[in-house]
Amino acid sequence: MIWALLFTVTFVASAVQSATGFAFALIIVPAYLFLLGTTDVIQIAIILSVVISTAHLSKLKLNIPPQIFKWLAIGCAFGLPGGLYLYSNINLALLKILVAVFIIFISIQNGFNMFKKTFSKAYYNKLALTVIGALSGMLGSSMAMPGPLVMLYLSRTTLSKDEIRASMVLFFVFTYIAILILQVIFIGVEHETWITSAYLAPAALCGVFVGHQISKKINEMLFKVFILIILIITGCMMLINL
Repeated sequence: MIWALLFTVTFVASAVQSATGFAFALIIVPAYLFLLGTTDVIQIAIILSVVISTAHLSKLKLNIPPQIFKWLAIGCAFGLPGGLYLYSNINLALLKILVAVFIIFISIQNGFNMFKKTFSKAYYNKLALTVIGALSGMLGSSMAMPGPLVMLYLSRTTLSKDEIRASMVLFFVFTYIAILILQVIFIGVEHETWITSAYLAPAALCGVFVGHQISKKINEMLFKVFILIILIITGCMMLINL
């Protein structure tokens, strides 16, 4: 029964991420913690994120805005070590509160702007992209959550849904591989964690395919509304799980 639930949750989370560009870890980490009761679920989530992001990248590579990824990646490279420092020296509960409140507030503001059709074109701002990348890298290496801030920023722009999804997927490939390397070097990954990830990988890959098909049926407005809902849920879940 536990394995059936694990496969189901993995499939659903992968499909949602494939359709929207993020939310995989948001869904599976709480579910895995409940079902497995071990903090190794963070590493399982990281490994599976590498798998599904790499698999999904081939479907979206033609939609990648190179300059956006370039500056996000540069910022992320600087932010990852900072995240390890935060993990060791800063009160993560306080950090989660600040990030959660920020996400909820800006998401509500985004929703208001969206219905007024006043999106900005801030994604051309190299400094902003670098800062967002750095903050996301820090959140990735400290809490395994590199996605919300990047999605929060990109959802404010006039990028198409496929450009947003492509940017997120490539960012995840870069970030999660880097985080996994840091985990292996500084923390270590147990043999059972690799085995469990391998068992769950087929369900994750099936979710990638299904989510990609679903994304074709979602128009731009529905996509942005869906993203705002997930972002608000992300912020609320971070507060609830303190």
